[in-house]
Amino acid sequence: MSNIDSLAQAFMKFPGIGTRQAKRFVYFLLAQDPHYVETLAREISALKTTITQCASCFRFYPRMGTGTICNVCIDDADSSTLMVVEKDTDFESVRRSGSYAGRYFILGGTIPVLEKDPASKIRTRELLERIEGASADGLTEIILALSANPEGDFTRDYVLKVLSPLTSQLGVNITTLGRGLSTGTELEYSDGDTLRHALKNRG
Repeated sequence: MSNIDSLAQAFMKFPGIGTRQAKRFVYFLLAQDPHYVETLAREISALKTTITQCASCFRFYPRMGTGTICNVCIDDADSSTLMVVEKDTDFESVRRSGSYAGRYFILGGTIPVLEKDPASKIRTRELLERIEGASADGLTEIILALSANPEGDFTRDYVLKVLSPLTSQLGVNITTLGRGLSTGTELEYSDGDTLRHALKNRG
């Protein structure tokens, strides 16, 4: 197998990238100045050493010192609400909208509708632990901010089932985003106004 084919196979592991797109990426790199390719390779190599994962919300953030908690979790945010999102890009979209000032939790994805082992696909155990810890800080509401598509709906129903015994015991409400989000929409690509309406109309 040539370097072109092996690198194309590596690109095909990226979300939403098929054979043709992967090959286009490879040929694009071949046509670039060697300095650009070297810089890109260094940046990729540095990811694992300069970026770490928050032990509280599980988002990726720039490593600073020996701490394990990101600046968003450390900041004096509203501790009465916890927003659960699928992935880091969803977190970034909500932050950009400026419509939410509480805490976050990155679920780690969604559950395929026919998945036989749902617990292996998302961080349900970690979420339960986070809720138990946050209840001492005055947590009153968990917002399930998941994509409005079949996988997002299936994941929401599963998470509701898992969380309900604990939240009922703690007296914490679970809400979901209002349907300001169109069915089939991924949270990552939603604009600020849409997110503001979805948060306002959550139920």
